[in-house]
Amino acid sequence: MAIPNFNLPFNQHNTQKFDVRNRPEKYAQSDLRNWRFEQSEGIRPAEYYAPYKYLPVAFKDVTTADYTVLPKGRIVSVLSAEDSTPVSGIVYPCSSGQIAIGYSASELGGAMISVNIDNSHFGYDDGIAGLLTFANGGTNFSGFYTADDVTAGSMTIGGALATASGAFIVPANAPVGVVYHDWYQDIRGKNLNYRMHPDGGHVLTDWYVEVPYVKGTNAYASGCSPRYSNNDYADLTNFWDINKMFTYLAIEQGEAFRTGYFVQSDLLGNYKPQSALSNASGVVVDTALTQVKTNQTVGKILSIDNRMPKYGLEDVLTYPRSGMPGSQTAGMIKVLFDFAYYCLKIGPTGGAGTAPTVEAVWNYIRQGWFGLARIQLLIS
Repeated sequence: MAIPNFNLPFNQHNTQKFDVRNRPEKYAQSDLRNWRFEQSEGIRPAEYYAPYKYLPVAFKDVTTADYTVLPKGRIVSVLSAEDSTPVSGIVYPCSSGQIAIGYSASELGGAMISVNIDNSHFGYDDGIAGLLTFANGGTNFSGFYTADDVTAGSMTIGGALATASGAFIVPANAPVGVVYHDWYQDIRGKNLNYRMHPDGGHVLTDWYVEVPYVKGTNAYASGCSPRYSNNDYADLTNFWDINKMFTYLAIEQGEAFRTGYFVQSDLLGNYKPQSALSNASGVVVDTALTQVKTNQTVGKILSIDNRMPKYGLEDVLTYPRSGMPGSQTAGMIKVLFDFAYYCLKIGPTGGAGTAPTVEAVWNYIRQGWFGLARIQLLIS
């Protein structure tokens, strides 16, 4: 048994000198190894992000009157100190990086105000090392600001206010996760006493998720695909009401769409079937049934569901805009009904501005041109 020494007199002038053992050797550890290796589980990694300040806005939250820039479900990438463009992101502390935050009051001249990223009250929290932006499938994204940005007073990299059709560029990137809630515009500095995202937030990397899909090249639903074409302002504005509200999977001509297939990001962080890959010799190595997981792979389709409506919900009486599946949505869940409704209303088949009937939406879904895709995320 151990011999306690708390009663041992330690007056070294009148007792024999003894060695003191402070701990068993098996508990000894170098102080240089006391660092934390494991950070968190990989489903929602414990990494805090803020949204890139100069993202185009999506829609306005009617409750807070703030604008969303990344609708829930979008695939995102991250800008860090290693990214040279776009500028004005997170940079090295010694670089004295600046961000444009707003304009001074007209009484003070109305000049643009920029602050230091690291030591200003309106800079970034120390725990934030990366900024979220759209994943773009590894393709340089050439997009635009819209009239919504003019209304929101969005700022551009150079500090000027955004104009409709003003250019917005995101270099080719790789996905790091999926946002599971709407992300608001970064307005730090616009008001002295109000800002969003004081600390940041997380993203999903491994989860089972569900998004509506559209097969936009079928004869029955031709022209109803909201997927954006690069550097095409007319194309962007045509389906902007879809892209700013919904996260979806769009299937175009020649793209394989079956369960078990990989999906990746399109230019705006929505989902699309993974493109075919070729090796250095030009030989296709990634076909529909021999797919290769790459740094652009976001997930795998586990279910394609167009068996709608379910459980007799079409017979449940609901009122318009109730948000519930029922008589007003032909028994379809709200997100699927609304997604199909707006695609058909905007697309040529829907009459280019003519609202489709509830029966028409029901028919399109029942025939499989719209439905729900359930995806296992494989980003981590």
